Amino acid sequence: MKKMLIFYLTFISLSSFSQHLKRAELSILENGAIIQNPFTGGLSSSQLSNIDFNNDGINDVFVFERIGDRTLTFIKNSNGSDLNYTYSKEYSSSFPKLEKWALLLDFNCDGKEDIFTYNDSYVRVYKNTSDDNSLSFEVETNALISDLGPIQSAIIISEVDIPSFVDVDFDGDIDVLTFKQSGGYVEYHQNQSQELYGNCDSLIFELKTDCWGKFFEGLNEYDFNSCQSQTTIDQPIIESRSSGGHSGSSTLTLDIDGDNDMDIILGDVSFNNLNLLINTGDSEDALMTSVNQDFPIGNGSNVSAEIESFPAAFHLDVNNDGIRDLVVSPNTNNNAEDFESIYLFLNSGTDNAPVFEFEKTNFLQELILDFGTAAYPSMIDYNNDGLKDLIIGNYGYHAGNNPSSQLALLRNIGSETEPNFELIDRDFGNLSAINLDTSLVTSVAGLTPTFGDLDNDGDVDLIIGDGTGKIHYFKNTAAIGSDAQFELENVNFFSIDIGQHSAPFLFDMNEDGLLDLVIGRVDGSITYAQNNGTETNPVFNSLLEDFGDIYVNNDESLYGFSIPFVFVEDGEIQMLIGSESGQIYHYNNISGNLSGTFNLLSDNFQNTQEGKNVACLYEDFTGDGRRDMFFGMQSGGLFYYINDSTVSSNTTYGLSNVIDIYPNPSNDIINIKSEEDAIAKIYSIHGQLLINKRVSNNSQIDISHLQPAYYFISFKTLDNSKIIWKKIIVQ
Repeated sequence: MKKMLIFYLTFISLSSFSQHLKRAELSILENGAIIQNPFTGGLSSSQLSNIDFNNDGINDVFVFERIGDRTLTFIKNSNGSDLNYTYSKEYSSSFPKLEKWALLLDFNCDGKEDIFTYNDSYVRVYKNTSDDNSLSFEVETNALISDLGPIQSAIIISEVDIPSFVDVDFDGDIDVLTFKQSGGYVEYHQNQSQELYGNCDSLIFELKTDCWGKFFEGLNEYDFNSCQSQTTIDQPIIESRSSGGHSGSSTLTLDIDGDNDMDIILGDVSFNNLNLLINTGDSEDALMTSVNQDFPIGNGSNVSAEIESFPAAFHLDVNNDGIRDLVVSPNTNNNAEDFESIYLFLNSGTDNAPVFEFEKTNFLQELILDFGTAAYPSMIDYNNDGLKDLIIGNYGYHAGNNPSSQLALLRNIGSETEPNFELIDRDFGNLSAINLDTSLVTSVAGLTPTFGDLDNDGDVDLIIGDGTGKIHYFKNTAAIGSDAQFELENVNFFSIDIGQHSAPFLFDMNEDGLLDLVIGRVDGSITYAQNNGTETNPVFNSLLEDFGDIYVNNDESLYGFSIPFVFVEDGEIQMLIGSESGQIYHYNNISGNLSGTFNLLSDNFQNTQEGKNVACLYEDFTGDGRRDMFFGMQSGGLFYYINDSTVSSNTTYGLSNVIDIYPNPSNDIINIKSEEDAIAKIYSIHGQLLINKRVSNNSQIDISHLQPAYYFISFKTLDNSKIIWKKIIVQ
């Protein structure tokens, strides 16, 4: 007996709605437990600082996510020593737009953390102007100025470095330690606030030395006690550092050994562990003579922070004991390691003589929904229960430098109107074990899924694009009504190869009843592959590049990373394009214009820009006839937006008052009652045109050949003046 599906009927006309999407939450389970903070967008390259957001006297955690330049705010849930935090996005909106790096510290001794951040190679400082009721910041300076001797100049800090803002000389004001722009040597800019004014509220600096600690840092090696001034430094060393050196370093300065001088913890793009250099000089004349390249091993821990991509260390109190702990995270702007890449070492010593003991590798990440690097959401009813499930592709979970790309399955355990999900498989179909390109030593990274019935057997098949630019076909071999089961049918499907980053989407673009391919590309353009086959045998033997003249290239890079989503609304095909910049582009003027230029309606759809490399899924998940949105980010997480649009009072429904469909649900024949002749078209939820028929009053449509599922039916008058959409259920 065919499974009965939940019935509901909607009348849809986009002109009737003032579209509005807003951030929303829903429940997601993994391993039987609720994921506390599912929709944060993921954490991959995180910079962490303390701040009390809600003025409860408890330190909370500010996170600047380097991938996507995102600000995340986490509230500590109690004044105990637990590590339970809640993502509280309402505080994020109070922060200015930040980029590259951002650290919070109190420079003027008013008890409120200020912002130090990147500003086009300079340091911008925002003063904390918050009161008891609201969080606010204002610009204190757009560039820290330092007296270099003959001239005064802005302190220059590379966008890939993380400097130290710390009281180096223990006089009560904030100094600056940072690697020189050319690398290798550390500059010390001393704050003159105390010297000049006897207080800490000024940001006036003087370059004390361009070789603090008297060491040179190269590629996994150090030259100790051999320091010369920038003006007289041995040229071969400079050339070695510039040509063969690395392009980024992180610095954390603190007194490790309790001798009242600053030691330094270094991370670097060229090595995967923290390096500790102990100051054997003093606070006035620092001298480094040795290095521990496995820190914090040797300082209370038997575990090092093995971050394959550019480790960075942060000093903050996470367990509310008044003593700052050590947190280590990648500082890469590209692919972070995985969803367990924020190391936490709790301090069992003191601030001045810390003992860092290993606690976990997934601080905060254990509380969120994260799919490693990148998240590409798609929709399928994989178990034929009438509920929309989620399949999430990704660039990969990283082990070393080798990503392992997978598909994650989130089963909808809610209802048609109240979705909730359970993450039941992070490697759905065991795709990580399938080598889609035998020419590569490792598996292909960057799996982008799309679904549709390509062989007309009543179930949906799977198409996957990959990071090499190819397309792969997986046939659904499950029996009708059973859980979907995908088996690899064709590697490099029809030899489609767009060079890099293929992001396919299946949709019947020319309304001939066959699913076509719309493929996003790394350069931000779209390629169209028309299906020239039959209902049971697809053929994709021709490609149309620069489809619709779409080009979503990021002005700040060479890439666009277009990821398309196609849908029908208000009787016409429309398209959303996710991009590297995080903007979602909205196009129409597509129907009947496949060889022309599409119309750009918006370059920031619904103001949903949240981060970098966005991929969107725009479907009705709440059963109200309005499309909601999931979208994934480069940092590996998801956001969920619900459509809370309201119907205007002067709405005209067109045909909706004169069209009736019965019975609905049905398994053989549906009857049409209409006061006007119209063209009826029945589509699958994947946009495939299945039936195209002219109807009038008392017409019938045979649906007995359709598999149990829900479908969309459109009615358009013969003069094209009126159109409505309804949902039908085949049981």
